[in-house]
Amino acid sequence: MNSSDARTQNMFKSISDLFKNEAFVPSASVFPEIDNDRLSRELDLKVKGGTRGRKGLPRKEDQTLDQIELEAVSKVEALRRRGLENFETNRQVYSERLNQVGTAKMQVETVADDTKSRFLEETIRWRSAMVAPRERVQETYNWRNRFREIHKLERPAKKASSLVSIIGLGFVMVMLESAGNAYLFAQKNTLGLLGGLMAAFLVSFGNVAISTLLGMATRYINIRGISRIFLTLLGLGFFLLWLVFATGYNLGVAHFRDAVETVGEWREAGEIAMQTLVANPISLHTMESYILFLLGAFISIISLLKGYHSSDPYPGYSKVQADLTNARESYVDHLEEALETLSDHRDEAVETLHEALEEVQRNIRDSIDALYGQRTLTSGVSAFLEQTDIAANFLLSVYREANRAARPDGDEVPPYFLESFQFKPFNPPALESVDRSEAEGQVREIEALISKTIKEMFDVFEQAVQDHYELDELEGVFTNSARVMAGSRTTRSDASALQVISGKSEAS
Repeated sequence: MNSSDARTQNMFKSISDLFKNEAFVPSASVFPEIDNDRLSRELDLKVKGGTRGRKGLPRKEDQTLDQIELEAVSKVEALRRRGLENFETNRQVYSERLNQVGTAKMQVETVADDTKSRFLEETIRWRSAMVAPRERVQETYNWRNRFREIHKLERPAKKASSLVSIIGLGFVMVMLESAGNAYLFAQKNTLGLLGGLMAAFLVSFGNVAISTLLGMATRYINIRGISRIFLTLLGLGFFLLWLVFATGYNLGVAHFRDAVETVGEWREAGEIAMQTLVANPISLHTMESYILFLLGAFISIISLLKGYHSSDPYPGYSKVQADLTNARESYVDHLEEALETLSDHRDEAVETLHEALEEVQRNIRDSIDALYGQRTLTSGVSAFLEQTDIAANFLLSVYREANRAARPDGDEVPPYFLESFQFKPFNPPALESVDRSEAEGQVREIEALISKTIKEMFDVFEQAVQDHYELDELEGVFTNSARVMAGSRTTRSDASALQVISGKSEAS
């Protein structure tokens, strides 16, 4: 549990404690149940009455209750006392609860202020977290524009191919050339078609790999500016190097195949191929060798173009554009995450305030209802007191009847046996006067306070959404229509709206 959650729970506990009383008894059990028959059995009144009656006790001249009668009366009196204590406790608890309304209101205000403050802290943290992504967008955008200005570029950059796609395409071309050359190399090879395929693969791999690398390097021919003429010449040099390589390499492979046809031995054929390549490079003996040369030259051209177009023809331009695109995407991701987190904190804060309000409403309204039910409670205590008198007389009658029946003939019972017993009267306190409208008015004030705080938090969240920078603002191409559109969108659609803006800025 984090510190903010613990703090919220402590505040809830303080609100709940205002209305809590350990001595409180639920209204359903205010007055204990009095079971006359059970009490009679527990006190064993019939047996005790008969025993004492046979002894002539109590005597005729006795004027007060004997010990058995007193025990029966005290048993009922204990229940009576407990019922009256519960009655008084309930009456006072509900009265005290209403007196705590003002204190509860202050506690709710504290919860509301603390919740709002923590939400404002989250918005400040959100703004701080967005500084680095925002600066990254601005810096990469300015550098992309500066790069265009330096190199006099106006067109958008071509997206660079991934390393996986370059290797994959190169592998496809190697396989295609190997498949075409395998048959031509298979002749005179001691391993047959398998040996021809192996030789064709090695030849194709060298042709494709070197041509692709030289194609990438040739892009320097596009460098502009007198101060960068060396790089332009370097690019031209790489292109010329490719011409020499593609021609010499593929002619050498074709001469090698001719030599294999002539001598049959691959080791000797390599030496002869080098001699014939130098002496008469364009003279080949078989049509298959010419086909081998043309196929290799074609693959060299394709590989050169593949390397040349693997990125933007202008060196470094794709990298600059990729940095800007990554910065934009990072900014959008951070913004989406920040808004989502901020929205979650807002929802948690609203839930916290609603829970605080419900806690106060429940206790205060229960108290109001209970105080207005005092008449019922008072009438209940009257009925309970009558019941205790009846119970006491019932127990005494059980004892006295058994006592009278067991006495010897002619032995009279004391005169008080004919008298009814009655506890001292209890006068309930006057009904408490409660202004229900005043109490409910304070509840409404608390409700208004919570509603006001929730609205303020929604306003803070909306302002935070409005205060974020759109990509076109960061890049200096702000338009009023963009901000109006951003301001009119709902909170939950922030992610999709940002994606649209990101795409629009990318095309700018």
